[in-house]
Amino acid sequence: MTDSKNSPSPAENGGLPENGGLPENGGLPEDGGLPDAASGEVFGGEPSPSPTEHAEINELVRAGKKSSRYLWRAGFACLVTILLVWLAQSFAPSTDHQMANFATFAIAQFGILFVLYKLHRYVSAVGGSVWTVPLLTVAPIALFLWLYQFDGFSGEMVPQWKPRYWGEEKIPRVAIDSSQARESLPISDAAMALEPSNGFLGNSRTGVIPQRLFGVPENAEQVEILWDQGIGEGWSAFAVSNDSAVTLEQRDDLECVSCYRLGDGHLKWIVEHPARHEDTLGGVGPRSTPTIDGDRVYALGATGKLWCLNLKNGDVVWTVDLVELAGWDVEASEALISWGRAASPLLVDGLCIIPFGGPASDASIPPSELATAGRSLIALDAQSGEIRWTAGEDQISYASPVVLTLAGKQQIVTVNEASVSGHEIADGSLLWSFDWPGRSNANASCSSAMPVGENRFLIGKGYGGGSALVEVSKDAEGNWTAEEVWMSGRVLKTKFTHACVDNATAYAISNGALQAVRVEDGKRLWEQPRSDRAAQGQILLCEDTIVMQTEPGEVVLVRATPTEYSILLRLPAMSAKTWNIPTVAGRHLIVRNDRQAICFWLPPRE
Repeated sequence: MTDSKNSPSPAENGGLPENGGLPENGGLPEDGGLPDAASGEVFGGEPSPSPTEHAEINELVRAGKKSSRYLWRAGFACLVTILLVWLAQSFAPSTDHQMANFATFAIAQFGILFVLYKLHRYVSAVGGSVWTVPLLTVAPIALFLWLYQFDGFSGEMVPQWKPRYWGEEKIPRVAIDSSQARESLPISDAAMALEPSNGFLGNSRTGVIPQRLFGVPENAEQVEILWDQGIGEGWSAFAVSNDSAVTLEQRDDLECVSCYRLGDGHLKWIVEHPARHEDTLGGVGPRSTPTIDGDRVYALGATGKLWCLNLKNGDVVWTVDLVELAGWDVEASEALISWGRAASPLLVDGLCIIPFGGPASDASIPPSELATAGRSLIALDAQSGEIRWTAGEDQISYASPVVLTLAGKQQIVTVNEASVSGHEIADGSLLWSFDWPGRSNANASCSSAMPVGENRFLIGKGYGGGSALVEVSKDAEGNWTAEEVWMSGRVLKTKFTHACVDNATAYAISNGALQAVRVEDGKRLWEQPRSDRAAQGQILLCEDTIVMQTEPGEVVLVRATPTEYSILLRLPAMSAKTWNIPTVAGRHLIVRNDRQAICFWLPPRE
């Protein structure tokens, strides 16, 4: 019996049963109320998954996590690639843009391939087609190659492309037709050169024109275009005398020396020779600038053909083949001098002097007796073409010889493959030599020696090189020495161009940026901003104004001052890669590249 005294009444516990109003065991079945997975009982109206379904679910979860890892890795690789490319490019101004671009291409290629591989694995993991990523990769590349064609490399090894089916049409080259020769132009300032430019880097071969005869325009509208026309391939500049502008060009399989009339661009004469130099990195055609001496034109083709021509009508006076004289063949020559002969003939004391070249003594093709006697330089009689002497043991570079007066003696200074040397004009005998490392099929030298004051010259190079100020002296016993005053890998890294020296300041395109440097100690005074780089262009110094031809094609006039980089005028010109040196002859400014030539007529100087 229940003790009624100790048992609460319904009123005392709120009217609930003695156990709080809940059935025993919470109202659940004795087994806890959980459905039996094996029996397929339901809970909440949903059937529970079977063991097989459990395994499939777990497999899907694992596959999802794995595919997510592919995406995360692809994204992480993108970030790492971008960071490494940024680091490579950040070092470019202080090292070398070409080397930085090589590193950039390698990093980007590896990074892109890794990302594509991870995306391919991701698509496969989520059940997509194994062809999805390859097709999405190949299709845009194929479309791009269908729309654009390869157009060589820039001077910093960036691939160049041009549209296949649209854009500017190729400007036709001028053809010569003696039966329809134009009437002679009236004698005028525009038809005749008031100041000649007889060849490479002007009359003095220094890139410095002492007197500026043109006025600096306030805008491009003040500049007249005398002619704008197509031209054959090549990187030659113009030599100008009277009404003639002479250059070298490639027309299909013919290497040509051509003479254009200064006033209107009419082709006065052309001399052709079956030869063609072509290189994937260096382009097509000749690359030296002719030299005008009186009524003669001297020109060197990229494959070693040297001409002496009559300036008036192009008649051949004499020719020699330097490769043949050296006992070489063109293939062996271009294996060592990969980018074609680029030196401009030097005329001095009745001699035509040019870098010679030749096989090494242990080569499979032995050198000729001439090349054995000396392969750095060859001198020919300017009138007859007869060989006067050969000199020097070093292989040639792409620089042009110059005449300098050092230690009181006028001499020939030439930049060889791995040295700079001074030679007697009369017989070519070696006076002195200065080590200047390089290879003519790798980190080549293109810059000539530039005079600096008395007894000194400035030499520079690209490909991660730099510059040096060298002093030449002669002691009481007649011994010559060439010693560096300073050497720097940070300034005047002239790849295709040269330094122009104005008293105490040297101006040059260094590693793609115009730069001013104090000659005395090599201190950099200013440098063109990276956002406005000229790339591998060219310059001339006209008294107080720098005429700069940028690699993309624009002409820029810059104030020549050691204090700051100051632009005077931007003049639209070419629209494609331009490595050619501009020509300034009085008020004429002639620019060209491997497809177009323009002659500007600048305003007079007040």
